Amino acid sequence: MMNMISTIDGATETGGVSGPLGGPADKDVFGTIRTLPDVILVGSTTAVAERYTPPSSSVSTKARRLSNGAWPVARVAVVSSKLNFDLALPLFNRPDQRPIVVTTEDADPAGLRRVAQHADVLQCGTGTVDFSNALTQMATLGAKVVLSEGGPSVNGALSAQGLVDEVFLSVSPLVGGGDSGGIIRGAILEQPQEFVLRHVLTEDHFLFLRYVRHIADF
Repeated sequence: MMNMISTIDGATETGGVSGPLGGPADKDVFGTIRTLPDVILVGSTTAVAERYTPPSSSVSTKARRLSNGAWPVARVAVVSSKLNFDLALPLFNRPDQRPIVVTTEDADPAGLRRVAQHADVLQCGTGTVDFSNALTQMATLGAKVVLSEGGPSVNGALSAQGLVDEVFLSVSPLVGGGDSGGIIRGAILEQPQEFVLRHVLTEDHFLFLRYVRHIADF
C-alpha cells in the first residue's frame, strides 16, 4: 500500500515536510491507515525530515490492529543505500521497538555495523535497493501488509517494479507551487498502471481517495 498527501497542484511537501499540508481530518485518516500494515516503509530522507518516532503501542491501537489481522505493533523500515542518516532519531532509540533498515548488499561495512546497533538490517540488491527482494524478506519475517509513506522516490521504485497494489491519496485544498514531481517520482513504466477508485471521502475541503490495482494488471 501507499499513503501520500499532495496539494491540488501535486506538491507533496512545503519547507521539506508534509505536515503543513494536512489537517485534523487528514491526521485521522493517516492514523487509521497505519492500523493496517505490519511494516511501514519510508525513505531515510523522509524519516529524518519528518522526525519519525516509533509507531503507537497503546492498548487501543494494538486491539484495533489485531482486529485487522496485523501485528500488534507495526515496525518501521527505513530505506537507505548510503546509511548516512542520523541515528539520534527517536525511532532508533527504543530497544523494545527495534526498526528495520533496508539497504544494499554492497553497503558500507562501517555503516552497517553502526546501524546494526540500533536496527535489524535487510540487504537487498546491489547499488540500489531491490524492493521486490525487500518485500520478499519482509514476508519471510511474517509481514503480510507493507505501507509506503514515501517519499516520492521510494514510491517510484516500488511502482517501477509493479509492487503497489493500493494507493491512499489525501488531496489538500492548497496550491503549493515549486517543482514537486508528485507522489511518485523517477518511475520508468512500460505502460501506465491502471487503478480502480474504491472510496471517496471529504471533510474540511480535503479529498480522501482510495484506489486499488486493476485486476488485469496483476
